[in-house]
Formats: sequence, structure tokens, C-alpha cells
Amino acid sequence: MTKPGSVVVTGGSRGIGRAFVVEAARRGYDVFFTHRGRASDAADTVAAAGDTTAVRAVEADLLDRTALEGAVATVLEHGPVHILVNNAGTMAHGLLGELTEEGWRRSFDVHVTAPMVLARGFAESLAATGGAILNVSSTGGVVGSVHGAAYGASKAAILGLTKSLARELAPSVRVNTLAPGPAGTDMYADLPEDERRAVEDETPLGRVAEPREIAKAGLDLCHWTYATGQTLVVDGGRVMT
Repeated sequence: MTKPGSVVVTGGSRGIGRAFVVEAARRGYDVFFTHRGRASDAADTVAAAGDTTAVRAVEADLLDRTALEGAVATVLEHGPVHILVNNAGTMAHGLLGELTEEGWRRSFDVHVTAPMVLARGFAESLAATGGAILNVSSTGGVVGSVHGAAYGASKAAILGLTKSLARELAPSVRVNTLAPGPAGTDMYADLPEDERRAVEDETPLGRVAEPREIAKAGLDLCHWTYATGQTLVVDGGRVMT
């Protein structure tokens, strides 16, 4: 049986990123995923993905341009890329008066600059395969974030990056955004029970997403052959556009 190709996922050692890796492997893709020095978590991701396809962890700090370019080279040594999932994220909590410039820069470097560098690095390969780029934002990037300006503004910038790249890379590469709402990750599980209950009460479907639901929606979007420059909101009805 011919394999469907290869997928690159950033931030694949935990949470939604791990779900992307596992779901891509389940669909028969070879998968490369980045992590930042989380060898134990990365090993858990490889184990969770099973052994039906090749799943490789690539250590790379997304704040390090040289490391990013090295990751691109490492992946391309193994062959062409069919899907790039820019999933990795960071959180800079704090309202405007508490926000540091370092936190601001970090948010934009991880959420916007790194996806741009990776898109540029893989663009030729993706064009050759007729591939797709999926940039993972959040509902905070669509309607504003309760987590503060650095997170909300950088997640919103992803939407603009997606639209620009969709125009620039067409017709060979499709570029779309996935905007998930709260999901049942370890970070969510660590919230106080009353906060979790409040989130679920505010969600029309009455619960948060399972990480695999987010990953399935994102990979499905990558296969929509007549969609580019679009944002798919997956949040249980919290934001209705």
C-alpha cells in the first residue's frame, strides 16, 4: 500500500500537538514532530503513535532561527513534505500593565515568526507535492483573548499570515487556519474545578474538545482541495461566526 506522504507537526510532544502526530500516523502518514528538549514527552508521543508508520522526534527551539532551519534540513533529507502543521504555542499571561516586552516578542516569535520560517523552508517541497499548511490559532485570535494582548494579538496575526501565504503560494499550496477553543489537555485539567465548570457551562455543546477532535478537524481541513485562506473554528459553539 502506498503511504499518503509525510506530515510535519511543531510542538508535537504534548497536548493537541501529540494528538496531531497520533492522528496523522493513524491515517498512514510518516510524521516528524518538533519538541524543545522534552525527550521523555517526545518518547511518549512516538509510543502513542504506534509502529505502523515512521514517527520521528526532532529537537528544535522555535526561538532559535538556526535550529529551525536545521529542522527543515533534517526533515527534507528524508523526502518531500505533504502537510505542515504549525501547532506550537506559548502563553504570556498578563494584562497590558503587566505585559513585558520579552513576553510580547516571545509570543510573536513562536506564533508568527516560526511558522513563517517553516513555511518558507518547506514551500518548495509542499508545492511539489500539492500540499497544505495548517496554522493553529485559537478562538482568542478570532474574537480577542482573555489571556492578554500578547497571546491574542499574536494568535490574530496568524490569521493574517495564513491569508497572505494562501495568496502567495496558490495554486500549488493550500494554507488555512484552525482556531480551536478550550481542549482537554493537561493544562486544562490543572485548572480549578470551578473554572473548568464555568468553561463548560459557557459552551453550547456542554464540554471542551478532546485533543483528537481538534487534530481530526485540522487534518480534514488540510484535505479540503478547494479551501485556502480560510479559518475553521472548532470550539463547541462558543464563537459563532
